[in-house]
Amino acid sequence: MQDVIQAAVGAGWRQDELLTAIIEVGEDLMLADHANAELDGLLKALRRKLER
Repeated sequence: MQDVIQAAVGAGWRQDELLTAIIEVGEDLMLADHANAELDGLLKALRRKLER
């Protein structure tokens, strides 16, 4: 992770904006993972209902 930070700072990113972007990406990935898990649950329930 430190290598990514150093490369981004070297490319012109400020450290504070880079860390903010990394946190935001992490939050987005967490939300997407939650949404995928919720959708998987709904699809399983639908499949069970259709199998009846």
